[in-house]
Amino acid sequence: MTELTAYERTWLAVLEELRSCPEVQLTRDHQGQLNSVIGDADKAFAELAEWDGIALDPALKSSYLRFSSLAACWWIPDPEYPDESVIAGEFDLNHIYSVVQGEPLTQRLYDPSPEELQLFTELRSFDGTGQSGVGHLSMLRFRPGVVNPEVWFDTTAKGHHRLDLDYPGYLEALRITKGTFGWQFLFADVSLGDDEFEVTRQFMEIMLDVFPRLFPEHDYEPLRARLAERLG
Repeated sequence: MTELTAYERTWLAVLEELRSCPEVQLTRDHQGQLNSVIGDADKAFAELAEWDGIALDPALKSSYLRFSSLAACWWIPDPEYPDESVIAGEFDLNHIYSVVQGEPLTQRLYDPSPEELQLFTELRSFDGTGQSGVGHLSMLRFRPGVVNPEVWFDTTAKGHHRLDLDYPGYLEALRITKGTFGWQFLFADVSLGDDEFEVTRQFMEIMLDVFPRLFPEHDYEPLRARLAERLG
């Protein structure tokens, strides 16, 4: 068996945190196979540069995952109404090589402007919510000459937003939030005090109240600061 990297082990720890938490109900728990064909980060990045013209910053190799996919969908029941959730989330990470090979996301647009059409031609999905079907999609923007792709988030109903995160930063925040629905808005230029973000705001407040007890190994203060900024 191929030895896992230290970074890959941190992601298996995320799955284990969810599995072992008695308050969390898992509806999906998936660890894909290691992609032995594409191989390690050096080989994958070299092939992306040679065959796809995508020369990524070597610093991104530290966040390279060889799993074909890594996913979880979960919810925490309401103590008073066990069939209802107080908070829920999902993530579904795809291998960076298959992300680059993915299809453009122009089908998500209705009557797009030329600028939107160009943007979505350059975006590729790397994290989604296919199990729950809430329609959230996180995307990387691949453009010639750009070595550190932008991260974008689209909910359809609330539009698309560039996030104040790079790819490694997104993955780090995802490990802490476990994919709590709407966490990406902590890093978007929106006001979570607006009525349209009421559910998102409630989820963030519950997450930051409950997670320090459930998953005490993580530091939630940066997320608290982000929430305060979005409410300010």
